[in-house]
Amino acid sequence: MHQYASIQGNGAVRRIALTNELNAPLDTVWRAITNVDQIQHWWPDWRPGGIIDQSEGGIVRLGDGFWIDGIVKVWRPPHIFEFTWHETIEGDPEWLETYTNSLLRIDLVQLAGSKTLLNLIQFAPETSVVGGTAGWHYFAGERLASFLREGEVIDDPERFSQLKQFYETS
Repeated sequence: MHQYASIQGNGAVRRIALTNELNAPLDTVWRAITNVDQIQHWWPDWRPGGIIDQSEGGIVRLGDGFWIDGIVKVWRPPHIFEFTWHETIEGDPEWLETYTNSLLRIDLVQLAGSKTLLNLIQFAPETSVVGGTAGWHYFAGERLASFLREGEVIDDPERFSQLKQFYETS
């Protein structure tokens, strides 16, 4: 059962929340969100050479053209993966410093019947919260579920735009 993402709060920083019940066991979902060999199938704009140093203080580098670099803050396999988003790391291009970094946390809970509950929370700048909410709905909601169910994702270039329009009017 997929649920819509929500935007909460007021002011310069907002909370994006997504809850998604996935039809896969906990360990399978954990690998899908923390193993770069699997992330590349459902993550947007995958960059070859992306990495997740699987320990607190480790580097996270995801994306292609839209860099998602950060530092692992909490690493509790197979339940909690938390990292900063748009953290400037040595060797990053200077333009990356113009982005406001935020915090992303993913909590996984094993449910009955080989299902897993994914709870995603991101604290994001107000200026990017609509696009971020649509993105999490599409990528961590629909594309991740499709990858876990079918082992692949069929890209729908219009879907993100549809969801962004939905969240702009909600």
